[in-house]
Amino acid sequence: MPTFAKFVLIASALVSGFYAGDIIKWFQSTQQTASLDDYCLVTTNKCQQGDISVQANKDVSHPLVPTVLSVNWTNTSSESLIMTLQGYEMEMGTVVFKLEKSASGLFSGQIILPVCTTTSMTWFGSISDGNQSIKTSIRMEQ
Repeated sequence: MPTFAKFVLIASALVSGFYAGDIIKWFQSTQQTASLDDYCLVTTNKCQQGDISVQANKDVSHPLVPTVLSVNWTNTSSESLIMTLQGYEMEMGTVVFKLEKSASGLFSGQIILPVCTTTSMTWFGSISDGNQSIKTSIRMEQ
């Protein structure tokens, strides 16, 4: 085998090995797009999944402006819930919020979403008590 061909094969093996992790991650992200139909859109109307309901103080959230969430989760002994969200249209990392239990038994907390470069975006994720979780989403516009 000519020396030039060996050099090309070694260089291509090194380059593909260097970028292998990124290539695999890209293929996985394109194949694992979640369907928003499976997620309960949180608005001023109650969103119901089983015996758990979620409601917000506004239909559309805005970046850096608090949105108050109320969750009626009767069958839990937890004193707080954890809400985890990530961007649907754009990767912006994962944001986590804690919803505290009030004296009335309802969970509530403020959700403050980060600024995005697009004019609108959907955040999707889950609310969990540590044992059970529900799928939720929030629509954000600038």
